[in-house]
Amino acid sequence: MFSFIKYLQGLKERFQRNKGLWFTTITVVSIIGIILTIYLITTMTSNVSEKVYQSMAKEYKLKVTNLLDAKQEEFKKIALVISMNDNLLQQIETNKLEDIISFETQLNEQFLKQSINNYKVSIYSLGSNQAILRSSVISVIKSKNTIYGIEVMSDGVYNTYLQPLIKDDNVYGVLEVKESIHNYKKDFSKINDEYVFLLDKKMLSQISLETKNGKYKNMINDYVVEQSFYDTKFTSSIREIDKELFKSMTRNDYLIDGIYYRTYKTINDINGAEIGMVMLGEFIDKEDGFVNLADNMTKTVTTVALGLVISIMLFMF
Repeated sequence: MFSFIKYLQGLKERFQRNKGLWFTTITVVSIIGIILTIYLITTMTSNVSEKVYQSMAKEYKLKVTNLLDAKQEEFKKIALVISMNDNLLQQIETNKLEDIISFETQLNEQFLKQSINNYKVSIYSLGSNQAILRSSVISVIKSKNTIYGIEVMSDGVYNTYLQPLIKDDNVYGVLEVKESIHNYKKDFSKINDEYVFLLDKKMLSQISLETKNGKYKNMINDYVVEQSFYDTKFTSSIREIDKELFKSMTRNDYLIDGIYYRTYKTINDINGAEIGMVMLGEFIDKEDGFVNLADNMTKTVTTVALGLVISIMLFMF
């Protein structure tokens, strides 16, 4: 060990005697150190940006989840108010279809007039043999439990709340409160965020020809969009996403394509089957957006680091 230390001391003395070699060595080592420092700073800021973007993806997914949870509570309140109408319950129990239809029509017209989120109420009386009940309504009748979730129906895709009406432990009717899933675009537009629901092509078979005729447009991969609801640049640009970039988004939970930050949330129906996705995002230049903040932070740190490096180099020479 002692001999090794003496060797290093001797090597240092030889370098110092050869001034040219000594300064060349110091310069090379310094430049390597500076390059390594820049690399470390760039890597660190890149990692921070990555974490910010992933955090944004979680935040967007949480917004959708919170919105759906809030809607469930709203639907529950509407169903509760309806179920307190004793006269209506009597009409449902005795299967007075004209009175039931009249109540539905008046209530839905009121929702429309008051611009209450395009809610639509339907009432199913088990005494009626005229209507063919879909599987979710039958499930409510059999289980005697409330069901809530997304459904693909013949007239579109809806967020649906189904509540059984029970008397003497027997179900005599079902209340339904629903809202188009496309309507939630308005909630995101209010906060300057983008929202597009993309339906899996395989689900189109459940939508009537009259409803889907000419209204659905092919997007990326096996997804389509009901174009009458979405006329934004964000929507039209989805078709331009490269398939590899789309795979990158589904793998990493986000995608930045030069104009938009995008993320997504898979949408499952009331039975747990995957029916499509909601694509969410914002302009990367959005003034108070996280992408803009993260980008500015990265540029600031990199600029400071480069300034420090240039100062050191000028001091050396």
